[in-house]
Amino acid sequence: MSDKEVKNEKVVTKYDRKVQRREEEKAKEAKQKKITAAVSIVAVIALVAFIASFPIRTFIAQNETFITINGEEITRVEFDYYYNNVVNDYVNQYGAYLSYFGLDASKDFSTQMYDDNLTWKDYFDEMTVENMKSTRAIKAEADAAGFQYDSASEVEEFEKSIKEAAKTAQVSTKKYVKQLYGQYASLNILTDFVAQSARNNAYYDQIAESKKATDEEIEAYYAENAVDYDSVDYYVMEFPAEITAEEPTEEEIEAAMNAACDLADAARENVDINGELIEGETYSEVAYAISDWLFDEARQNGDTEVIEDADSNTYYAVEFVNRYLNEDATANIRLMTLGEGDGQAVLDEWTAGAATEESFAELCKKYSEDPNTSANGGLVEGATTDSLRAELADWVFAEERSVGDTTTITIEGVNTYVLYYVGAGQPEWKVNIGNVLQSENMNEYLTAIAEQVVVEDSKGNLNYLKVKAQLEAEEAVSGGDVSGSDVSGSDAVSEGDVSAN
Repeated sequence: MSDKEVKNEKVVTKYDRKVQRREEEKAKEAKQKKITAAVSIVAVIALVAFIASFPIRTFIAQNETFITINGEEITRVEFDYYYNNVVNDYVNQYGAYLSYFGLDASKDFSTQMYDDNLTWKDYFDEMTVENMKSTRAIKAEADAAGFQYDSASEVEEFEKSIKEAAKTAQVSTKKYVKQLYGQYASLNILTDFVAQSARNNAYYDQIAESKKATDEEIEAYYAENAVDYDSVDYYVMEFPAEITAEEPTEEEIEAAMNAACDLADAARENVDINGELIEGETYSEVAYAISDWLFDEARQNGDTEVIEDADSNTYYAVEFVNRYLNEDATANIRLMTLGEGDGQAVLDEWTAGAATEESFAELCKKYSEDPNTSANGGLVEGATTDSLRAELADWVFAEERSVGDTTTITIEGVNTYVLYYVGAGQPEWKVNIGNVLQSENMNEYLTAIAEQVVVEDSKGNLNYLKVKAQLEAEEAVSGGDVSGSDVSGSDAVSEGDVSAN
């Protein structure tokens, strides 16, 4: 370095270094502020976008197509409505057995396997689609027939029940609806689905009425299946083998069974004296070991037999008395369900009016809390002792019962009921067979109209359809059976519908 350069170079003092550090810190602070500001702006934008996405996602769920069924666009909200109904019905029906099925209703269904190929979410999705295929098919039939139906009462009852349930749960109606039917659901939208379901149900009932079996069909069905409807009277004595050892040998069991057989043989001739008289049992009610003998067409009054039940190490001494068709009549009634209401007050109102069956029916429509019967004035046809609560059946089937009788019955912790006796119905066996044949007719009808329904899932929202397509592809390649779940229920879905996934 030259002398000139040394001369011209400024000597850096402590003060200069201090000032320099301050300037550097200021520059660094300014830079940090810019970075912080930029990050804050991005965060605010992200937060706004996240918050804004709630109404956007709700709008999409409520308006955009989730899947298409029978050419109709189904939104996510509508799918969720049917899905949650399917799940709730399933859980309510099998609640006590869910753990045996390997299902924990409190956990995410998509993380629990239904079988080797499907999750429980897939299974419920498929059930939902099958349900919606039927409802859409019925809707199309109703539309084609120009069917009109006022669903105002069902919608009103639905709204009332939702609001009361929300109040009981101590949550807002809005929150309760979302808990029950999905995060995008609202009461206003759900009422549209309820109205459509009510119309479908009404049309279904109209078709079901036309599908009732004739007397000739009922008689013919009975002739082919008499064993399922006849009853028998018989005497019986049971002689279980007396086996005392905790782990008996075959010889000990055989000896005990031989002794039981000897006792049954000795009792056989006097079983009508010493045995128990059993009356009115059907084939399904009789002990399995003796049912075939009792219902044999060759059986005659006074026939006796000793019959072995190897499964329970027991011998029976049996005497046949009679086989017959029970002609006990059912009952037709009008039934009003009041919850905790005052049944006597309703009866007093009825008595003060026209006091006819028709006026009772009108009060049912006005007061009954059972939506399944209130619409038709509480009419229940073909009621049996098994189909009614014991307290109600005791009154309905009392010997002194006559047309026009009324009463109110309160079952603690259940409901208050008001009843009107319309009169005796058909014999129970005829009602039962009629129900079987009508059910078969309706199943055929639903199958026929639903098999033409096409499901389109262009957005790939239904995983079970992908599973089905994969299994079918694997089976086509292997030329044999593919083990796993039965996903054949969705045979209306074409390959083109799945390939869009």
